[in-house]
Amino acid sequence: MPVEKITDEDVLQLLIAVGLDKAAGAESLARSFEELDLDSLARMEIATRIQDRYDIDVEEDLTAEQTPEGLRRMVTERRLVA
Repeated sequence: MPVEKITDEDVLQLLIAVGLDKAAGAESLARSFEELDLDSLARMEIATRIQDRYDIDVEEDLTAEQTPEGLRRMVTERRLVA
């Protein structure tokens, strides 16, 4: 069974679902969660959604300094190892 990849669009939709402005574009993926004004509750919701969809636990690694781009890479790498 092929590994389901998480795309930039998937990450962007996830960010919008937890409070990022719908007008945000792909450039938002390079900014930290703190710069995007996504607080710890938003990050916890992101971690829960990733756990549910991809069966990957990222909660402890999802810090305010982390970027959505880094999150996508982390999920992809962990999916490949799983």
